[in-house]
Amino acid sequence: MESASELVQMLSSDNFFERQSAAWKLVEMGEKAFGPLVDTLEKCDSYQARIKSAWALGKIGDPTAVDPLAQALLEDEDESVREWSAAALEYIGDHKAVPPLAVALKSDPFKDVKLRATKALISLNAAQTFAELLKEDDVFIRRMSILGLGNLNCMESMANVAVQINDDDQEIRRLTAWFLGVVGTKEAGTLLKPALKDESHLVRVAAVQSLKSIGDEDACNMALGLLNDDHPQVRLAAVTTLGEMGMEKALDRLVELMFKDEDQEIRAWAAWSLGEIGHPRAIEPLKMAVKICPTPVVEKASDSLIQVFNVDPDEI
Repeated sequence: MESASELVQMLSSDNFFERQSAAWKLVEMGEKAFGPLVDTLEKCDSYQARIKSAWALGKIGDPTAVDPLAQALLEDEDESVREWSAAALEYIGDHKAVPPLAVALKSDPFKDVKLRATKALISLNAAQTFAELLKEDDVFIRRMSILGLGNLNCMESMANVAVQINDDDQEIRRLTAWFLGVVGTKEAGTLLKPALKDESHLVRVAAVQSLKSIGDEDACNMALGLLNDDHPQVRLAAVTTLGEMGMEKALDRLVELMFKDEDQEIRAWAAWSLGEIGHPRAIEPLKMAVKICPTPVVEKASDSLIQVFNVDPDEI
């Protein structure tokens, strides 16, 4: 059986499978491999060996590895080593890693490292760190901060995130609309209103999708208003959101769209939404759609009749 010293030398191999096999053996050795792995991470010229050392240290999970991994995250010349060091810090799960991960998110020049640092900070429940980073001028840092706060369902930050709804950056506005849907309160619905009129259809789509989690009558009315949107993706999102909300008040407008919208996909999903609402008043319009509508609409209408109302379209 190879020693830890012999195995770490194999981490520099040109053969991927040899490197991976050696790394797994080092993980299985546990604390006996710790010293050689740290030495390799800090001193080895091979970036492949440093990557595998970071990975193995993360898998071993010893919190003692946080400091050398944090140093590699902030100082290693290779972006892949820095990325895998952030991943290893996530695996270990020690909150001592939060400050260096925040520094990496703020200052690393590579997007993939920033993304991995963000993921690790989410895993470490670093809501306060994201709240502080939201104050930064850098657009990407603020995007990641909103993403992190949303994934952590941080209602305490709702007011500070909501002001981003008028930001110049489209992606920040879209993420803000998404965040408000994650919060899902009546107040969040009120704060979401500017996004429903945003110049970007992608922001409007995110906004209408967020209305589902808010789910009250005001949210239903807002979704109904977007059935008249100029962009088909927004209308489609409104149609499916209304189906998922399941409110009867949307039924008549969905019936109208099922027969009259210029986009067949929207008409088909209107038939689906009528089934999701599940009110018996939808049965006769769905039967009519099976008789006279294009094939995509007929298929969705038939599914709704069979699955929701136990009506066989072949007997119509």
